[in-house]
Amino acid sequence: MQRLIAVLAALAAVGATIGLSGPVWPVSALHDDGTGFVSGADVQAATGWDGATLQANAAALQFVAETGSVTEMTWDCVDTGTSTVLSQRTDLLVTESRGIAASPKVLWWGTVVGFRLEGFDGTGASSAAPEGPAPNSCPPGPWTLAPGSAQTVETTGGTVLMAVHGGLQHPVPMP
Repeated sequence: MQRLIAVLAALAAVGATIGLSGPVWPVSALHDDGTGFVSGADVQAATGWDGATLQANAAALQFVAETGSVTEMTWDCVDTGTSTVLSQRTDLLVTESRGIAASPKVLWWGTVVGFRLEGFDGTGASSAAPEGPAPNSCPPGPWTLAPGSAQTVETTGGTVLMAVHGGLQHPVPMP
């Protein structure tokens, strides 16, 4: 009996050393093709749900990847009478949303522990919203566009994974 206890203790020590002390779940990650994994804990952090609410709503949960970019356009206008320069700027905000097919990752006893992201599902939308005057326009009056002054700079933001339930989008924290 003592020998059996010693063997079991040794096996437990070896198992703990190599990481067998508990289940290991993948870290939440979204890849460029829409595949990846989202842990239940990250979904709970995004939605504010407790474990029971996650279990109850897992089948209805959807995921969307959102990417945004800003195109900044600048130009100068010159007053033809005084040579005064007036700088102008317009920002074009573009948002792209792409739906992601997902399936709950469920343990054998029925507990949802996360969601397998299976790739973009073909649904999506984009929007563009300009903020500022029309590009390369100058105020009425003696103002004219300064030749060669127009510049464009585009900045693309990272992709944000959103958990969608009941029409509300919740950004999912990603490591």
